Amino acid sequence: MARSAKAIWRAVMRSAGLCACLVLAFSLAAPVLAQSKATLIADSMAITPGDVLVATGDVEVIHEGYRLMARRIVYDRTQNKLVIDGPISLDDGQSVTILASSAELSDDLRDGLIRSARMIIDQQLQITAGTMQRVDGRYNAMFTAAASSCKTCLGRAPLWEIRASRVVHDTVEKQLYFDNAQFRLAGVPLAYFPRLRLADPTLERATGFLVPKLEVSTSLGFGVKLPYFIALGPSKDLLITPFATDLGDRSVALRYRQAFSTGNITVDGAVSSDTTENGKLRGYVLASGNFRLPADYTLRLRGETVSDAGFFSQYGLTEQDRFVTSAEISRAKRERVEQARVLGFYSVRSRDNNATQPSQIADYERLQRLDMGDFGDLSFGISAKLRQRASSDPLDGPDPDGAADGRDVGGFGLSGEWQKSALLPYGVLGQATLGVRLDRYRVDQDAVYAGDYNRNTAAFAAELRWPLIKSSADGGTHTLEPMAQVVLAPENALRLFNEDSALVEFDEGNLFALNRFPGSDRIEASNRANLGLNYTYAAPNGQRLQLSLGRVISANTVQQFADASGLGQARSDWLVAGQLDMNSSLGLTARSLFTEDGDVRKLELRSAVKANKTALSLGYLYTPADTDEQRADTISEISLFASQTLSQRWNASVTARYDAQAEALSKSGAELVYRNECLKVDVSLSRSFATSSSVDPNTVFGLSVAFLGFGGQAAGVAEQCRG
Repeated sequence: MARSAKAIWRAVMRSAGLCACLVLAFSLAAPVLAQSKATLIADSMAITPGDVLVATGDVEVIHEGYRLMARRIVYDRTQNKLVIDGPISLDDGQSVTILASSAELSDDLRDGLIRSARMIIDQQLQITAGTMQRVDGRYNAMFTAAASSCKTCLGRAPLWEIRASRVVHDTVEKQLYFDNAQFRLAGVPLAYFPRLRLADPTLERATGFLVPKLEVSTSLGFGVKLPYFIALGPSKDLLITPFATDLGDRSVALRYRQAFSTGNITVDGAVSSDTTENGKLRGYVLASGNFRLPADYTLRLRGETVSDAGFFSQYGLTEQDRFVTSAEISRAKRERVEQARVLGFYSVRSRDNNATQPSQIADYERLQRLDMGDFGDLSFGISAKLRQRASSDPLDGPDPDGAADGRDVGGFGLSGEWQKSALLPYGVLGQATLGVRLDRYRVDQDAVYAGDYNRNTAAFAAELRWPLIKSSADGGTHTLEPMAQVVLAPENALRLFNEDSALVEFDEGNLFALNRFPGSDRIEASNRANLGLNYTYAAPNGQRLQLSLGRVISANTVQQFADASGLGQARSDWLVAGQLDMNSSLGLTARSLFTEDGDVRKLELRSAVKANKTALSLGYLYTPADTDEQRADTISEISLFASQTLSQRWNASVTARYDAQAEALSKSGAELVYRNECLKVDVSLSRSFATSSSVDPNTVFGLSVAFLGFGGQAAGVAEQCRG
């Protein structure tokens, strides 16, 4: 459709205004804007006899990142002043937009008076005021002001707002200062503050109070947490969270963080004086650090301790009951892995004795791989270790566990492995592996095993794999791969004690390993055959199904592994594992061990479903009791996590862990979150039951309310005005 004559005339006049602006920018306004030129666009412009420029229509000024739009602008060159008629829109080019009815500003837009103003910060927080004073382009002082990030509907007060006699916005420090502030909820005054300072929405780190939280628990009663954040600089901060309850319990939690050019540290801790311990001081410290060192080394630090067994459970912090203090230096490259570490262990489990367990450990390991081309691959390693107990008793004391209470162990080892792969006729893949290991031990403070020991072992393996591949009509690929490995190894290896290899996981990852023990105290002995079958289906759309079946047949009748591992007999249990990936909408992982009679030895199931607004994660674990694996009770446990998006503003989630052996819940919880453009409400309820470190169950109800629009808190979906 052809444009109307009026529209064409308006475009011509606007173009004429643009041309006039270019002329004026270099003539009339040149003395004022010599250092920084401005662009002025208007429907019409005129110059009065007193050298006053009058621009009318759709007026637009662009100057040093500012963008001013108005109905009429009068520029007085003698006073360097702009008189502006609205509606006015002033954008600073970053995060602040000011709307007003009229204004008187300096020619650089940095100083002046604005009337009937509304300032919008980061499209979230709105502040309305009768008048606004701009000072040096940095400060915006608003008088008789009201601030809120809530959507305002005609004839209805916002959900919440802060009214003040004056509000000053510092655009450099990104702070808001309120004088005589009054907090209102749905129009009803609830609190008064003579002075109040808040961070504007664009500032993510600022000193001040964070969202308070109310908690009610059966062990502590009703309490209030009031976190206070201190920005100590651009790279470090401190969070202090006092917690007081109506039963007289008092605690303070601390979190310190600092970032360096090469790493970071985090220290969490708390100290408490509560009624449950008759005012005795209690607390914990959890610290960690990670650093990059020269030559691609990495340093990891960790420190953990707690005053007593029930502290974490009582305060609803974590279920951790064994703690590690460690320092580790490591480096991993394509052909070399190196690691050195020192560890200290501390347990609050009722069955653990810290004096008679290895509590101080130091070890070093280096593994080097060499590519020898047609001659295969060669790798060799060196290792050293030291394990110490706090006790010095060479006998197994009053709480017998099969180990001398004070036994200390030190030693070093050398290992080497040669491996060669080849493609055989009919697509069969062959591989030969030869491994050797030399170990030297020294045992002290042990009436039975004290002394020096040598252990030399070797093993040879020959492996065949035959991958059979077929393409289906739908474009998918089926792969069936039978595998067989024969291992020749000595019938017996030195067996003194077993401290670092008590727990053996038999799975598809170590079905064809020369040694299935995870540590160095045990070496797998005897001739054996490892048999397996893999099936994989890969669909064109990325969906994937994988199934594995395997078993070990050993010639050794001496039991090397615990029964619960599935490797306790000469003929191992059947290993069955599978994985299903349906492009993130459905994921399923299963791993199980079955005896020859078809009974389940171990079972682990994990599934995750995500569809539209629903997410579900379900897991099941079954592991029988076994004294060799230091597990006194059978574990049969179901875990559940589910979340549901009820609407754009409501989300709900539940968690549960069910002990099928005891036929009782061990932990449960629910959370309901509401979030709109200016408010977040989080309601939670959780209950934990008795554990190895706490005999008292605890129920905790939590409530937190956050008023969004300050300090980098993201807004939700805005409410809609009705009626």
